[in-house]
Amino acid sequence: MILQHEAVPWGLLAHGLTGARIALAPVFVACVWAAHHGVPAKAWIAGVAFAFAALSDILDGRWARRSGSDRAWARWFDHGADIGFIVPAFSVYTAVGLAPWWVPASVLFAFTAYVVRSRNATSPRRVAFPDRVGHWGGVANYVLVGVLVVNCTLQVWWLPKWALWVVYALVPLYSTAPLWLPWFVRPRASQGSPA
Repeated sequence: MILQHEAVPWGLLAHGLTGARIALAPVFVACVWAAHHGVPAKAWIAGVAFAFAALSDILDGRWARRSGSDRAWARWFDHGADIGFIVPAFSVYTAVGLAPWWVPASVLFAFTAYVVRSRNATSPRRVAFPDRVGHWGGVANYVLVGVLVVNCTLQVWWLPKWALWVVYALVPLYSTAPLWLPWFVRPRASQGSPA
């Protein structure tokens, strides 16, 4: 049971974390840009901004569900915050010459397709399978941004450039998988539902 007095603070905290992710995007972009243009101290600020954004994405949904404030508008707010952080993050790495143009373009295309598909969905079952695939694609996006932060911005260079390019080649595949995968793989019917 959710206690009434507990619902408001956790819900506000969850939505505040989501909003903070949107606010952090320009800070992250500016710090990555500066770090790659002769201000190495900004690399650590970019690292902290990314860590907070990733952590906020993990916690906001959990806290919203705990408080009972995980409404449809909150899920859209969360998705918008994700795309509002990930696309600018990939775009700044494209601008400094470390990622190809198709990385942010693929993610933005996939998100646009998700929005269109979600608005046109008549059955929750119809979009559940692609949405799980899309969730893991979103996780992969955060992991890739994290790799870029550690590898390139913090200059750890634990991944060689050829390995990054292999990952870059995968971005269009996993980003668009919710669009093409249902044509090749049928999701298993959940128990208790007709096959």
